[in-house]
Amino acid sequence: MNVHQILSGAGPYDAVTTQALAFRDLFRAWGWGGRDVAGEIDPRIGDRIAPLRTLAPRDGDVLLVHYSAYAPKLRAVLELPQRKLLISHNITPARWFWDHDPQAAVVCALGRKQLPHFAAAVDVAAGVSLYNAREFGSDRVIPILFDPAGLGAPRAERPPADGSGSPTILFVGRLAPHKRQDAVIRAFELYRRRHAPEARLVLVGAPINWAYDAAMRALAEELSPGRVTIESGLTREQLAERWRAADAFLCLSEHEGFCIPLLEAFHFGVPVIARAVGGVPEVAGDAALLLADGDGESVAAELLALVVGDPELRAELRKRAAARIAVYAPKQTAQTLRAALESLAA
Repeated sequence: MNVHQILSGAGPYDAVTTQALAFRDLFRAWGWGGRDVAGEIDPRIGDRIAPLRTLAPRDGDVLLVHYSAYAPKLRAVLELPQRKLLISHNITPARWFWDHDPQAAVVCALGRKQLPHFAAAVDVAAGVSLYNAREFGSDRVIPILFDPAGLGAPRAERPPADGSGSPTILFVGRLAPHKRQDAVIRAFELYRRRHAPEARLVLVGAPINWAYDAAMRALAEELSPGRVTIESGLTREQLAERWRAADAFLCLSEHEGFCIPLLEAFHFGVPVIARAVGGVPEVAGDAALLLADGDGESVAAELLALVVGDPELRAELRKRAAARIAVYAPKQTAQTLRAALESLAA
C-alpha cells in the first residue's frame, strides 16, 4: 500500500510537517510506501519533503492531505482519481492578524474560506480535534500523534514554591496575537506583585514578525522589568529544560485547534492553567484549571498562586494529567489513522 502525503508548505519547525514526518515513520513500520510532497518547501527541511510537482500516484494509492493553510497549488490534487483523506490542523481566524501582519491575515481568511471546498472534495475529512472537525460539519477525529518518549524525561516533583522563592511560569507557543502573550505578561505581573516578587516568566515561541516580537518585549520590560524572558529556536533538550524548570504553564490563548503544549505540560508534570477556548477543553479534560468566559488576568494570577503553592492540588493534577496522556497514546492514534487509510484502500 502506498500513501502519499500532501502539505501546503513544509518547514523544519512547524507542527504539521513534524506530524507528516511522524506519520511517514509509521507507514514505513507498517511496510507502506509513498512520497511526502509540499507546494512550498523551506530549504532547511532538506530532501525529506519533495516538491508537489513530483507527485505521481498510481492506481490504488491513497492521498493524505494535511490542511493547515490556504493552498491554491493543492487544488489540482483534488482532481486526481485516487481516494483521499483530509486532516484539518486548523487555521487561525484572520481577525487576529490584520493589525500585525496583513499578509498573514489574507492567507488565513482565504484558507478558512477554502476549507469546506476541500473537505467536500475528498472521500474522508477529519479534524485533529472535534472542535476542528465541526468547523466543516464533520465528527471524524484523527488526533495529533503525540509521543512523549521523544520529549525527554520529566523531572521529579519539587516542593511547592512560595513568595520567598522564585517560581517560574512558562508559556510555549508561537509569539502571535491570538496566543495572547500580552495577557500572560499582565497576569504574571499581577501574580508577581501580589504573591511572588522574585517570580520569572518564560515565553518560548517564534514570532510572527520582528515588529510583534519587539512589541511583546517592550510590554514585558514596561510591566515586569528583568523578570520576563522571550526566546525561540530552542533545541529539543533546551525546551525540555524549560519544562523541567517550570512551576506552572499559563495559556491565555484566544484560539487553539488542539494545543500540543498542553500534552507536553502533562508529560513534564507541570500544572496547567488555560483559557477554555477551541480545542483546549477537549484536550485538557479535567487535568487543568480552565478559565471560564469573563475570567480575566486577575483570576489567572490568583490561580497561579493557588497551583504553585498547593501541593495536594499539584499532585491531583499530575494524576489527572497521566490519564489525559493515555487518551492520546501514540498506539491508539496510530490505530485510528491506519483504520481510516485502510478503509480508503479497500
